[in-house]
Amino acid sequence: MDFELSIEQKMIKDNLRKFLNKEIAPLVSEYENKERKVTNNIMQKLLPFGFIGGLLPKEAGGGGLDHVTYFLMIEELSRVWPSLRGLTSGTNQAVTRLYQHGTKEQQEKYMPSLMRGEKTGFFALTEPNVGSDTSSIETTATYRNGKWILNGTKMWITNGLDGDIGVVFAQTDKSKGVNGITAFIVEKGVTKYIAKKIDKMGMHSLPTAELIFEDCEIPEENMIGEIGEGLRMGLKSLNRARVMVAFICAGVAQASLDASIKYAQERKQFGKSIGSFQLIQAKIADMVTKLSAMRLLGLQAASKLDKAEDCRIEASVAKLFATESALEIADSAIQIHGGYGYSKEFPVERYYRDIRHFTFAEGTSEIHRLLIARKVLGISALK
Repeated sequence: MDFELSIEQKMIKDNLRKFLNKEIAPLVSEYENKERKVTNNIMQKLLPFGFIGGLLPKEAGGGGLDHVTYFLMIEELSRVWPSLRGLTSGTNQAVTRLYQHGTKEQQEKYMPSLMRGEKTGFFALTEPNVGSDTSSIETTATYRNGKWILNGTKMWITNGLDGDIGVVFAQTDKSKGVNGITAFIVEKGVTKYIAKKIDKMGMHSLPTAELIFEDCEIPEENMIGEIGEGLRMGLKSLNRARVMVAFICAGVAQASLDASIKYAQERKQFGKSIGSFQLIQAKIADMVTKLSAMRLLGLQAASKLDKAEDCRIEASVAKLFATESALEIADSAIQIHGGYGYSKEFPVERYYRDIRHFTFAEGTSEIHRLLIARKVLGISALK
């Protein structure tokens, strides 16, 4: 299996890295340290590279990119600013659902402003009591007088605080279980709901929200897809999301490694650079090894996505290994920096905080271990 990047992929990666280092990297520390929200005008700087709708076909206004190329771009962006990556991905979630399941009228109404980065999107599936078991959604949608009435709470919603257009999932017939969940387009300013900011550990420039719906009216035409098809719609791109997380982790891990190499070369103790100490070299070597392995696992899964092959296990393996390894790499980066690694004078403490989230996003590490074991053993620990 050949994982050598094409000339075009290498050019995209190199040009993007130069752009991000020059235009985006200088903004990060000030925004994150002051908890300033990353804004649409910053996201719009990424549009020429195809970050919004990059995986959609060109005839739909997308970039027509393959998964490997797009995920390489995600890795580069995550290396510089995970919060900005989150803003683009939240918007992409809405765009993708509209393209795959929306009516022509819905697509024409909502997609252009999202694709231009004028508005941001969000994806609301998770709830306070619903995480890994997505079939247990408690939010309800009741049809009444030509409208859908939404009641319930969504939790940990990326872009939920200020997002303009979201896809929200609710029970329309609880008696049907997984076949009773339906998706709806929620438009800020049209549907009245409460959005509360959740104070969190990392990615301070990317607000995460709790959304509260109390007798919220949704126009009948804002149902997306068919009644009862919501959960399948929500999970359709799950493998893609899990593989993308592996590349996000590779980006943050690369940033951690780069910072550690630089510090180990410059920091002097006992009359020489700490990079000459065997224990520091061992840490660097382990970081390089783990990063190389997570990249290969990510590329393996992404290549199967491009071939439209079943990659459920490869996606779980890549996601599990990358998230756990990235956390270990970020932790080693802090240790190499010593006391300075614990301060905001150096970025490695932020890398650790930013990456911690991904050990449970898109399925916890524990769930992925069970999924992998179920495939190997033929025995499910879940049901």
